[in-house]
Amino acid sequence: MEKLRYIDTHAHIVDDAFREDFDEVTGRLREAGIDRVMIITLKPEETEKAIALKREDPLRYQIAAGIFPEDVRGITEESWQRFCRLAADPMVDCIGEIGLDYYWVKDPEERALQREFFIRQIELARELNKPFAVHSRDAIQDTFDIMKEHHWHGLMHCFSGTKEMAAEFIKLGYYIALGGPVTFKNARHSVEVCASVDGRYLLSETDCPYMAPVPKRGKRNEPSYIPYIVRKMAEVRGVTEEEMTETIWQNWERFLRMEPVK
Repeated sequence: MEKLRYIDTHAHIVDDAFREDFDEVTGRLREAGIDRVMIITLKPEETEKAIALKREDPLRYQIAAGIFPEDVRGITEESWQRFCRLAADPMVDCIGEIGLDYYWVKDPEERALQREFFIRQIELARELNKPFAVHSRDAIQDTFDIMKEHHWHGLMHCFSGTKEMAAEFIKLGYYIALGGPVTFKNARHSVEVCASVDGRYLLSETDCPYMAPVPKRGKRNEPSYIPYIVRKMAEVRGVTEEEMTETIWQNWERFLRMEPVK
């Protein structure tokens, strides 16, 4: 049987959660056959660490650099310019994760600031000719409206909306990434999205260290758990795991090249 090619399109492996056993985690992902990992970085120090890792294994790792919605309050012109310089580095493949998170934020001015920096980072991605990865929590309509008005090439990370909303994003050419929640018993929306949307827009992710899939739920998540997620996606869509991994592989290659779906 041919070796399966797994992809984790969203992994915080340079987060402090992996500081103590970083080498073991990267070793396990290699042993599990995780051939592509997008390292999400939300601080300059994380981006620099990810760049060093990518230099050691450039085929396996891609890098996303972004300013998280809840971090926009502390952005100065100096820190914005530093971020722009890092984002422009050829080793950085994607701008992310960026977006909106209204869960803890009720202040209208702070929400407006999140929208401002979301737009600024989309426009930066356009300027740099790089795709972007979006975080959206309790803000799906504002997220959609901004991504429609400032249309570029991107993906919805950890999508938790309805199948109808997923279809609207796909109409605009955006990809949908699913993670651990698709394996949860109460994850009706994730399962419906997985089952119903055009498979040419589906991606797999862990969002580690968060939301480990069944049967690892409750533990710290890591890229080596991707097979559990892809296996569930294959089951939901009624295809083999081989077919599911190959579909995701082709989708990811197309996403990074920013090619249209045909």
